[in-house]
Amino acid sequence: MESCIVPVVFLSFVMMLDAQMLCWKALIRCHAEYDCELAYNQYLTACDGNIRGSRRQCPSHCISALIRLNQTSSGPHLESCDCGTDPECLRAKRAIEPCLPRTYPGGTDGIGCTEARQRCEDEPSCHSSLTAYLSHCGQLFNGRKCSSRCKSTIEELLFMPSGVLLNQCVCDGLERPFCEVVKQNMVKLCSIGDHSVSVDHDGMDDAYEDEDYEKPESEVTDADAVMSFTSTLTVSQQVVLLCIAFAFVFRRLLDV
Repeated sequence: MESCIVPVVFLSFVMMLDAQMLCWKALIRCHAEYDCELAYNQYLTACDGNIRGSRRQCPSHCISALIRLNQTSSGPHLESCDCGTDPECLRAKRAIEPCLPRTYPGGTDGIGCTEARQRCEDEPSCHSSLTAYLSHCGQLFNGRKCSSRCKSTIEELLFMPSGVLLNQCVCDGLERPFCEVVKQNMVKLCSIGDHSVSVDHDGMDDAYEDEDYEKPESEVTDADAVMSFTSTLTVSQQVVLLCIAFAFVFRRLLDV
């Protein structure tokens, strides 16, 4: 009987060691797969600043490289593997973690933006407003500026019942890094105070609206007329709505 127990105990010990060394095994498997090795090398180049710790924000090319790596057969194992006691592996994982997708469980503490966005998309009026919002806030997504028309579409969304969920959600899923970057763009470009938006009614604000979404002049006038209500928006409401809408755009790009 004892002769049977010893191999079982030894096998359990080996399995524990194997779990600790899973990251280097995952890397070997990745190098054995052509697509994974190519994506991994692209990831090392695109995310070099984050891996070394010299960059805190996640550039779009780093996020794209992580997504491509995750779409290979062996790539996902690199994200979920165990570093064990390898200090370099642990340091690199900590450095790149903000750029990785995460799932927000929701519950009593709030709701993830992935779920909140899906609920909005299931509601025709909210979905329509999100689509309109995307056509007015393109320059905010890429960090260039926040126009008055963009602010007015945010205000329109927040007057809908589902705006409560959009206000409470936490960035998660594949869009998490983009979502968090766009939050920063909102604070930086939309002249947000502690309690409301500082609205600029200068007509030149809309004169250089997103070149990808050229609109008739009449729409500019209509949008500016709505801006008198925008000052009622809170910081968190605008930030989260922008996060949700940008996640919606990114998911559509992945589906193409």
